[in-house]
Parts: sequence; structure tokens; C-alpha cells
Amino acid sequence: MATKKFQWNEGLVMDTFGLSRLNSQAMPLLTDWLMTNEDLSDIDPHYLEKLRSRAEAEVDAWNEEELKMRYLSFIVDFANYTEKDREYRIYFERPISAEVEGHKINVVVDFMIAQGVRDYVKKPYFCFHEYKREKKYNDDPIAQVLLAMLAAQEHNKNNKPIYGAYIIGKNWHFMTMENKNFAISKSFDCTQQDDLYCIISILRKFKHIIKTQLLDK
Repeated sequence: MATKKFQWNEGLVMDTFGLSRLNSQAMPLLTDWLMTNEDLSDIDPHYLEKLRSRAEAEVDAWNEEELKMRYLSFIVDFANYTEKDREYRIYFERPISAEVEGHKINVVVDFMIAQGVRDYVKKPYFCFHEYKREKKYNDDPIAQVLLAMLAAQEHNKNNKPIYGAYIIGKNWHFMTMENKNFAISKSFDCTQQDDLYCIISILRKFKHIIKTQLLDK
């Protein structure tokens, strides 16, 4: 079994596992996900604006933990991922591993939505990875999400797509993978009001995707 001893990047992951990156418009899974009209009327606009304004002023100075605790955790909370027993649960900092085409993949996913029971992660649906500052980061966030997605595919063994996202500083990118193809959205700037509402709406829509497309019937 081959084991990689070097730093993964997007191109290396694509070459090693035979992946193809599609234009975002060429992957309906992604375009359908991003077309949202979720009801956000329950969100306090004054509180959200307070958070957004603070992020706009400080996000480029926060380290990964500060970014997560002072802003991202609130955005995820606005998504209203109420846990539905065994349908899906929210997990933080969970390892996922698998052997994929002779290569051992081990990653720690910063935020995961998965079917599970208490601390048992059964089927990952969504891998949300890489809380990185805009300055001075070394890991390739796309590569890290792709590795998590590949491990999730192997773990689930159901041929259903895997969803994900990564963040660099203020910029969010959403991803989908189906078989050997993946696509990445445009960036959404979480310090801009319109983009911020889009991010929350996209996260909320994923609950519908779980129920209608990803749960085993």
C-alpha cells in the first residue's frame, strides 16, 4: 500500500485519484445547490450586521481558532442544523480515514454533517474544511476537502455525491463531488451583506438535500 509522505495539493490529488474538475456551470449538483430562496426572516438583522461588521474589520487578523469561534460558528448556527436523531448530526474536528485505490487517506474534518449516533460517524454528507487566514497559509484547502470527500465516498459506499466547502479568510467556496468529477463555486465574501445571506441560505438548503437526495430510502 502506497503512503504519501509529502504535501498534497489539488493537482496531485487529481492526478493520483484520476479526478476531473468541471466548470461550476457543468455540474448541476452544484448549480442547483447554489440556487436558493430559503426563508431567512427568523434571523435578527441587527445581530447579523454586528457580526458582519466585526468580521469586515478584523477577519484578516484572526487566526484559525479566532475565525471559527468569533464568526464561523455563528454562521453555522444561523443555518439551523437541528439534529434529527439518526438522519444527520453535526460533528467538529472528527477524523475520517479510508484506503482509496491503494492510498491511505487520513484527514481531520473541521466541521462535518453526517448520519451518526452520538459519537459514531456513520455516513458523511458534508465536509467543511480549512479555516485558514488569508495570509501565510501552507496547506492547499482544495486538496484537503478533496481528500475528505474521497474518504467519505469510500466510507459510504453508496455512489451518492459528497458536498463540501472551504474557507480562506473571508472567502467561502462550496464544492460538490460525484464519482470522479468535482466542481467549485465562485467565492462568497462573508463580510459582504448580500454574500453573507447567500451563504446562510446555501447552508440551510443542504438540509433539504439531505432529506431528499442523500438519506437511504
